[in-house]
Amino acid sequence: MTSITTRAKNFVSNMFEKREFNAETVQALTQSALVTEDAIMNIPTVTACIDIITGAMTQMPIYLYRESDNGAMKRIADYRTRLLNDQSAPNMNALNTRKQMIKDYLLEGEVYVRMYKQTNVIPQGNITVYGDFEKLVHIPAKNVTVTQYNDGEDIVKADFMLTTIEGNNIFFNKNRTKKLNEADLLRILNNSLTPYQGVGVLKRGKTILEQALGEMDYTSNIYKNGAMPKGILKTSARMNPKAMDKLRESWQLLFGGVKNAHKTVVLEEGMEYQALSLNPDQIQMIETKKGTISEICKLFGVPESMVTTSANKYGSIEQNQINFLKQTLGTIITDFESAYNQYLLTEEEKANGYQFRFDTSELLRATEKEKTEAVALGLEKGLLTINEARFKLDLPPLDEDLFMWGLQTVLYNPKTGEMKVPNMGLTGAQNQQKGNDVNNE
Repeated sequence: MTSITTRAKNFVSNMFEKREFNAETVQALTQSALVTEDAIMNIPTVTACIDIITGAMTQMPIYLYRESDNGAMKRIADYRTRLLNDQSAPNMNALNTRKQMIKDYLLEGEVYVRMYKQTNVIPQGNITVYGDFEKLVHIPAKNVTVTQYNDGEDIVKADFMLTTIEGNNIFFNKNRTKKLNEADLLRILNNSLTPYQGVGVLKRGKTILEQALGEMDYTSNIYKNGAMPKGILKTSARMNPKAMDKLRESWQLLFGGVKNAHKTVVLEEGMEYQALSLNPDQIQMIETKKGTISEICKLFGVPESMVTTSANKYGSIEQNQINFLKQTLGTIITDFESAYNQYLLTEEEKANGYQFRFDTSELLRATEKEKTEAVALGLEKGLLTINEARFKLDLPPLDEDLFMWGLQTVLYNPKTGEMKVPNMGLTGAQNQQKGNDVNNE
């Protein structure tokens, strides 16, 4: 009986020892795992990374600016910012549209938005004129098929075919497809391979995502089906194969699975139960999962510190956000701004310095202490007026707005070479002359 127990322990240990639990093992056990958008959204780290990025991108409003001749940027009131920040279509919130766009950008590498323009018919000749934008409607990238055409040297055009989602009612033709007009599409590509094709994490991260799905299935099977033995039954009686199978089935029926946990076990005479002690550390499951989490974070470009708090390397919330803005969101912001400028501005507006920009200050909101200290520093150094400082702290303005300059300050005009001492109300030349007069006396 001792030999049976020893052999059982050795079998389990060999099956789960460190060198056996790796990416190849997981993939071999879960070859049926398919890397689809719906499947990977069940991976907690994937969901966390997407939520972090989409949440940050929707915190930042986007405004229209015009660059003046002296380089200053002036915000312009424009109806298009309402489509981008408030309501993109009569039945769709603009921020939800942006979330869907960013999700497609990350997963599929391609974003499609149908631009609807207001139409006016001129009585003379019934000429149709397309004017201002009426609404912006997101089209799921997974439902768009792109066919590219090459002239022998370069890709010159593409056809965009929209297929319907299974189970949804449709209003266009019976073939469940519809050809989209490229001129009506606002397109954004991530990691573009061609002018019409981008690559998202579904393709770039196929291997690591398969591993993550495999780990989830494997762990689930351990708890559901008892893939890791918890113990063995011992008896002094000799049992034939049929009796052993019957005993195994009975035991599984009475005590197997999560629902039967903690039931009182009653054994017949001469039978003993011996537990086998194997924890997740022994089979390296915890370390493997940590490695997978880290790789998925790298795939999305999200600092691991934002997914796992123990990995936070920054003592300041503001510093963590600045790092996230530079390392992760910078490219996404640039791609979205470029697309908005390309598709939503007229050629005349582009020539006159108009451009859309995200307001990243909303993302960099610090703690109350950090925010107050930063505003106070700007006020102390004379960069902000009192009311500008109060505005940043969400306080009402004062009747009289002033800069706070110290008495020790000397102002110098590099163009005229003139210096001014604010506390004396004199220019540098006048002050020098006054000093000479005093010395002469």
